[in-house]
Amino acid sequence: MTSPRLDVAIFSFNRGAYLKNCVDSLQRNMPGIGWTVYDDGSDEPDTVAYLQSLGEHVLHMKSAGENRHGGYYNNMQAALDATQADYLLMLQDDLQVVRPFALEELSRIHQIFDQSPSTVFISPLFLKGSKRAYFQQRYQPDAGLRCYRWSADPAETGRVPQKYADIAVLHVARLRQSGWQFADSEEGNGALAARLFGDMVQAAEPWVFYIPEEPAYRGRVLTFGAKLAVRMSGNRVKSFQDMSPQASLAFSQRDLGVYPFAEDFVDTVDPTVRKPYKFNAYRTRWLPLILNKLELLGRRFWRP
Repeated sequence: MTSPRLDVAIFSFNRGAYLKNCVDSLQRNMPGIGWTVYDDGSDEPDTVAYLQSLGEHVLHMKSAGENRHGGYYNNMQAALDATQADYLLMLQDDLQVVRPFALEELSRIHQIFDQSPSTVFISPLFLKGSKRAYFQQRYQPDAGLRCYRWSADPAETGRVPQKYADIAVLHVARLRQSGWQFADSEEGNGALAARLFGDMVQAAEPWVFYIPEEPAYRGRVLTFGAKLAVRMSGNRVKSFQDMSPQASLAFSQRDLGVYPFAEDFVDTVDPTVRKPYKFNAYRTRWLPLILNKLELLGRRFWRP
């Protein structure tokens, strides 16, 4: 049998510095893995210049205008339709590959899919430390396949992340055989996945995480609160230190009773970034948070 192939799709919009951090981390830690940037019509000059520097690695997608998610899910569908790989890793531009991804880890992904016929999504993300109790109650270790499986009360109706998450490794053939078409929200995709597939699996050795305190677009624009928060926090990418090969090896050999919370294993280059990490810059200070909420509320009721 030939080795399975993994491709990476990165979805971007007007966050050139974050996109560069994502691409650089991918090239450092997943060398030899094919990747493509699906850009949703960026027009910010520095982002456009960086996209041009990537050449054929970029596909310029037609934007979906003022939709809350822009063309994100259309672009995800385009990536799924285009890939010739067995598995497809979906990333956003505000993510970083934080440790070396060894070839045997692709074999583990293949083994999980092979022995779990109803599994279509595997999460590559470290768990958020702000949700420790939530994840520890809902994920149970599978020592045989070295992963975590959902084990919540059957009465619980949540479909994200039990069934689906936007950031995941996808089993391409199973999605195509099901006739999968992405819905226009994470919740909608979770509902669709619940009808078609088994639970999503959490990787025991995740290798990707969100950059803290990033600018969060809504409707393809930054709210005033989001802009203010970025200015107040220094307008820089709060990137992570890569795990060393030795630390990564120890991480991959740990007991699965030690859950992979990002705050326990991954540190930012800037030591002043607080833990547990916050992922939208406007959530780090009360004034930007209030301004952001007011503007989003106003958009709902006063659309032109």
